[in-house]
Amino acid sequence: MRKTGHLNMHSLFALWLAALQGCRPADAAPNASPLQGSNWGNPRRYIHLQTTTDLHNFYLEITLNGLVRKTTNRGSYSVILLKAETRDRIAIFGVKSNRFLCMDGEGSLFTSTVCNRDDCLFYHKLLENHRDIYYSTKNGILLNLDGKRQMYSAGQNLAQSSIFLSEKNTIPLERLQHRERRNRQVDPSDPLSALRFGEDADSRAVQEDDTDQDVDPSEDRNISRETLILHNLKNDTPKPVRIYINI
Repeated sequence: MRKTGHLNMHSLFALWLAALQGCRPADAAPNASPLQGSNWGNPRRYIHLQTTTDLHNFYLEITLNGLVRKTTNRGSYSVILLKAETRDRIAIFGVKSNRFLCMDGEGSLFTSTVCNRDDCLFYHKLLENHRDIYYSTKNGILLNLDGKRQMYSAGQNLAQSSIFLSEKNTIPLERLQHRERRNRQVDPSDPLSALRFGEDADSRAVQEDDTDQDVDPSEDRNISRETLILHNLKNDTPKPVRIYINI
């Protein structure tokens, strides 16, 4: 037991050191954003991005095969990592799927295994109510889990589904591990060690059942998921995926 405890402490210390590498110092002023401030410490903390509609609270979810969905429950596929390129430009990374959230020129969401600066970076703004919004650096369209397309403009009325609350991750790290092609193990404590901008990298995950219901035990087991319109990454001509709901 003493030896096991020693190993666990060693692992936690190693994860802490990994998180410190490459991180810019936090701002001195307190800030509720996960990108800045003493509460979060650095932009590499795991979170869940929650948004609200008239009926439900939803979380952003990126599956292993690249689907962008909203789900009513926190789970492995809703664990997100925000990586700051600059003070207000970030990449949104699905930890278990090993994919970046991207937006094309028309505002349609898709995912990629590499972070393309043209499509996969978002501006981040912290609102006065300590909620966050994200909009494409390419076209200024707000990230919205209802699929609505709205250009960001300061002082405008924002749709509820484009306003996000960042919740600290509660999913155990071992649930975030997955196999990639050639069975290479991905360390969930540092999935962005392979972060490359604009490079051709075949890091697509092995196809698994994307109906996995590996949710936070504290959540209700009744899961509602809805797929957003997104593009097929395998073709030069994008093909939309039909919206469906699993309950």
